[in-house]
Amino acid sequence: MTLSWIIFFASAVALVAPLPAFYSRKRRFRTLHALEIERRNGSRWVMVTHILRFAGHWIELARGLLASFGMLATIDVLQPVSPFFATHAAWARFVLPLSLAILCVSLIALLFRYPGKSLAPIPFLTATLLVLLPLPVSIPALLLALAWAAAIRSLAAFFLALPPSLALLGLFLDRQLWPSLAGAVLALVPSAIAFARHTEFVIPVRRPASGG
Repeated sequence: MTLSWIIFFASAVALVAPLPAFYSRKRRFRTLHALEIERRNGSRWVMVTHILRFAGHWIELARGLLASFGMLATIDVLQPVSPFFATHAAWARFVLPLSLAILCVSLIALLFRYPGKSLAPIPFLTATLLVLLPLPVSIPALLLALAWAAAIRSLAAFFLALPPSLALLGLFLDRQLWPSLAGAVLALVPSAIAFARHTEFVIPVRRPASGG
């Protein structure tokens, strides 16, 4: 097995691994509204640091970036030597890694065990979209979804605004529509599972559960 195939399979495994589903119960999981209430009792900077100091967010961001880059780079290398990639390179280069990311966020949603809660995989989802979709599509869509979530103080709003934004921007700005459609499905899966299970989105913060 060549180095390119090893990197390909390693990137595929990393892209699928639902690591956030196994976060320790010692962490606190907060809705955006709850964080806003805590901010009123402290400061906005304190609220932000509680989020940013949680190492899992940075690990998920790095995992999404590196695994997506690894998939793209190896698909390009394997295209001349693999009959599958040579025939379906335009499709495989984007939809294959996005399909693995869809499997990942599905497993995160299904395996996360916290009554009435769904973990919002925003760092991982953001990283994969930035790598696997054209930046003129992914950046405006992500900014719009973040702005809407902040405006109405709801993590669910992020996942509701992102899919149509990706699909519409992809329709008008990208010559190939299927990557944006696959990205829209990726963004839709967490909210669809949360709706089906009647759960609300939360994000982990650094402080231990005994903190309140």
